[in-house]
Amino acid sequence: MLKREAAPLRVQAVNVLRKKIVAGEYPPRARLTEKHLEEELGVSRTVVREALRQLESEQLIEIEPNVGPLVRELTYDDVVNLYQVRGTLESAAGRLAAQSARPEHIDGLRHIFEIISTRAATMPMAELIELKKEFYRALIEASGNPIIGEMLANVQARISQLRAVTLDSPGRAPHMIAELARVLDAIESGDPVRAAAECQAHVDVATQIALRHAAALQHQKEEL
Repeated sequence: MLKREAAPLRVQAVNVLRKKIVAGEYPPRARLTEKHLEEELGVSRTVVREALRQLESEQLIEIEPNVGPLVRELTYDDVVNLYQVRGTLESAAGRLAAQSARPEHIDGLRHIFEIISTRAATMPMAELIELKKEFYRALIEASGNPIIGEMLANVQARISQLRAVTLDSPGRAPHMIAELARVLDAIESGDPVRAAAECQAHVDVATQIALRHAAALQHQKEEL
């Protein structure tokens, strides 16, 4: 049930539904019926419809004829395209951070990295995903370009269903830590070329894991 806060109810509804999709509470192909959402959020059908239109514009849901709103399921091509954009955005953020990050920005990145490096192997996956988000938020702040952050947040939301897959891949944690360490070192060294390359290398590894998963799902569907 939404609270009566300063933010318009539509904005609150969009934020709640987006978080549920990102967290996997509404899995791919889950139906989002207007009546259920009205009851769950405690808002009018008009607010629900406005929220669904916003989520459709963000490509987090799709309207299927004779079915209604569904959480969008990523195709193999979607994964290819989204991770290409993610790599481009993170590389740009890393390059800019290496050029202009202030000491307090680097301290913030270092603090989050140290938590990840000491606890990644044992912490719950949901907590690790949140810490990775914190690392990226700190990276964007260090870059000084919030527009990159806005664009990256949309991409991250759309690939949220794959984040646990890539991070939970066997043996992934130590490699992920090493990749982030190289990103941080390049930024601390003020080396924009290396920072961009290390950010891209980090995304490239996640891309290959995500593509293997997407290919396996596509193969399963073709066999049905």
